[in-house]
Amino acid sequence: MVKLSENRWGKSGVRISKIHRSDHEDSISDLTLQILLEGDVEPAHIEGDNRSVLPTDTMRNTVYCLAQDSLTDDREAFAGLLCEHFLSRDDVTRAEVSISERLWSRSGPTGFIGGGSETRTATVAQGSGETGIWAGIEGLVVLKTTGSAFVGFPRDQFTVLPEAEDRILATSVTAIWRYSNCPSDTTATWEMARSILLESFFGEWSASVQHQGWLMGTALLDAIPEMEEIDLHMPNQHHLPFDLSRFGMEHKGTVFQPVSEPYGDIGLTVTR
Repeated sequence: MVKLSENRWGKSGVRISKIHRSDHEDSISDLTLQILLEGDVEPAHIEGDNRSVLPTDTMRNTVYCLAQDSLTDDREAFAGLLCEHFLSRDDVTRAEVSISERLWSRSGPTGFIGGGSETRTATVAQGSGETGIWAGIEGLVVLKTTGSAFVGFPRDQFTVLPEAEDRILATSVTAIWRYSNCPSDTTATWEMARSILLESFFGEWSASVQHQGWLMGTALLDAIPEMEEIDLHMPNQHHLPFDLSRFGMEHKGTVFQPVSEPYGDIGLTVTR
């Protein structure tokens, strides 16, 4: 018998910017939101009855209207407020709101400089099914010229990779952590987490990308008790030594060829 299984509907790519004005300096929120709802909307799929399908256009408008008085630098709080708003409807059983924030650096009291790949993320899910509060960082591009190795790996007939006692390590870090208890100041906690990730990456020697990720994850859990677990994705952005000896030149270990694809795809979850 054919039947409808899991389903959801929502609005993605909702862009909003808000200026937070003060007497001394302004700040700005530059956000992209995704709203996903679940409910008893089987008649809409099977019978074409839309009486329980809140328009996604309404979801978008809700973001702008609630943002005027309620959007602060606490991204998790705003995501939670939106979840509570949609769950107040009888026809919605679960709401999930994800926020991605484009980061701007300050240039004077009212000026900002952007253009980087790094974003702050926050997700809140309420209602039936899996619920929780997640926060994180995406696109944190880091590189160190020394302090990482890769030796002792298994070899077979197709292995030509030389062992490296010391090498360039470069990656674009995605770190998503789940809170067991939401901290009172989510922005300060996020800034602390970012600082810890950077301190661990640049300050600790690692035997591989996997080892580096473990060191970063354990450093976060040790420092922030509200974190329950952290998921790390760290693609290895390879910088391969370029063989200058083919041109009669001595290779001094300073010239490399960056390779975007293919790349090592490393992921791990560190939990309490």
